[in-house]
Amino acid sequence: LFSNEAGSGSAPCAAAAAEVSHPAKQGLIQSLGVYIDTLVICSATAFVILLADKTTTEGKTGMSLLQAAMRHHLGEFGVIFIAIVLLLFAFSTFLGILYYAKSNVSFIVEGKLAQNLYKTFALSMLFAGGLSQYLFVWALADMGVGLMTVLNLFAIVPLGKIALDSLADYEENYMPSKKRSGKTEKI
Repeated sequence: LFSNEAGSGSAPCAAAAAEVSHPAKQGLIQSLGVYIDTLVICSATAFVILLADKTTTEGKTGMSLLQAAMRHHLGEFGVIFIAIVLLLFAFSTFLGILYYAKSNVSFIVEGKLAQNLYKTFALSMLFAGGLSQYLFVWALADMGVGLMTVLNLFAIVPLGKIALDSLADYEENYMPSKKRSGKTEKI
């Protein structure tokens, strides 16, 4: 959940902006994103840490643990690589959150004043968060994502039938091939 926000209700904001020929296509792409993030990226990170020398990583947590493991495997390049990847991830996440918020704020309140106030608030939080490490803030963020996911279940369960019907329609009518009379034929 915390690596890819699956089920929290934030990804549909981006998915809804995509232009596809069938909604099931976007659902399948979203599923692929969860797979790549969870099984590939998280597993690769875990293996990098687990394969590092214990004396290198002992007593470290979080980003310092990952950087120590990367230093063990790749030298100083590993530390620089992780710093650059973290910068790009943080920047793209911030842009994504601003994109989500723009549509959400404009839905709740009309006018650019509310959007500008939100952007100012978000930039000030980004600046304050960059100055020091707030473990309490991270705990609140984790709790918020967890709470958002629990609340989102009340929407996901009733919409499940619609999603499954859409997938069945896509498989029946839009798949590259259909089985007819025992032979596979392209449509």
